[in-house]
Amino acid sequence: MAKVLPPSRSTAAHTRVENASTILKRFYVAERQLMRTLAAWFVGTSQWDLKRQLSEDMWQTAQHADVLRTRVLELRYPRRDVDRKYDPDVLALLAEAAKATDSHEFIAGAYGVLLPALIAGYEAYLERSDPLDDAPTIYRLRHILADKLAQAERMGALARRVGGGDRAPDQTWRDYLRRWVDAIGGIDGLGRRAEPPTDHPCAGRPAYDVPRSVQRDARWRPALFHLPHENKYDTAGRDAWKRIEALDKRVAMQVWSAISHFNEIWAAEVPASVMWDLDGEPWAFYMDLARWSWDETRHSTMGWRALEGWGWDVPDLIPWANGLYNALGNVPARQRLALLYYYEEGLLRAGTKQIEIKILESAQDDGSTHDMDYDWADEAIHVNFGYTWLKHLLGDDKAGREELKRLTDEARQIMADFIAAHKADPEAQLAPYFDRLYPVVARMIRDIPDDGMAIEWAPVVADEQVLEEL
Repeated sequence: MAKVLPPSRSTAAHTRVENASTILKRFYVAERQLMRTLAAWFVGTSQWDLKRQLSEDMWQTAQHADVLRTRVLELRYPRRDVDRKYDPDVLALLAEAAKATDSHEFIAGAYGVLLPALIAGYEAYLERSDPLDDAPTIYRLRHILADKLAQAERMGALARRVGGGDRAPDQTWRDYLRRWVDAIGGIDGLGRRAEPPTDHPCAGRPAYDVPRSVQRDARWRPALFHLPHENKYDTAGRDAWKRIEALDKRVAMQVWSAISHFNEIWAAEVPASVMWDLDGEPWAFYMDLARWSWDETRHSTMGWRALEGWGWDVPDLIPWANGLYNALGNVPARQRLALLYYYEEGLLRAGTKQIEIKILESAQDDGSTHDMDYDWADEAIHVNFGYTWLKHLLGDDKAGREELKRLTDEARQIMADFIAAHKADPEAQLAPYFDRLYPVVARMIRDIPDDGMAIEWAPVVADEQVLEEL
């Protein structure tokens, strides 16, 4: 008979390295798919407060997925199979969660069912884990858990404030997703399993697809464009803008930069839609595009904050446009990304941000200067993202470079055709906005010492003819 010492301590079930790595991989897959789903519903959500919160939570969820993925790799080293053979139960649950009929229903399911299920899984893992042996996981999960609890509380309060938080359809949807969570044994897979709720009224919906056209918050009038360089046919809008410009180039830059920032939401929607359309790319691809999309939402919020800081009735005075996304919503994902890269790289190459900062500094507008400075820092990162991933998608050779040019030129033509097709639409006319805005601006302007600033400025746009006409 063999002889041994008594066990030094007892351990909980499901805590060995192989158990832990399997459970954490399920968490990773859930967070990874939730990130992409939040990105897609960010595109499809019009209500401004909900939209920007979905974007922030999408970026945070990308961070959560990343640290979980890293920990799985640590536990399985030297195995590198973290991005192969995803658990089909988790994939099925997240696919169902994407099938909401509207934003309120999606938020009810994502924040009322999925987040609580993730939170329960994380809390159960922390309760049974060894605080010494698995300390790196515990550190990561505690931080993820704090974020998730804050996300659920924040979005719950927000949904109640903007309305639609307790609708009967939402209750039915939450019941359906809860039954799905139960069917797969919880996010960690350790619970008792059941049959998927195929008999439920919400079952059998078609697979979700990211919207190919977007609507803006109903508080705003429909608008295709937001500044006069976008629609060269809108001569009345350009003339109305020149009245604001005539007040002072500093005033014009303050207004221009705030409106432009607010309307950068389309540049957030493009990478978010690409994240949904392109599955199976390297993990770093999604991390970079999540950051790109969230940064552009931050820039949009910068503009919103500046406009509100002046005390303006933003929905009445400021266009919030959807034409830039809608013109390209149906083109391939890589082509959307190529055009966004073209715009951002052009701004950086032309030194436009530096010029804008100098004009805002001359206006003694610390807030707008601060915003533009951080915008500039972000855009430099975005250009690197675009360069890196377009090389990956198209090839790092002559053929790839030629394809990038072809895609960009074709997208520019699609945009030009869209503008021409809608040139006479009421939604394409900016004069009503700028005519309302002019007296508001004129009443607020103040005198400061003239520093003799001698800077010429014009926006960087795809159509050079527009520059000549401004």
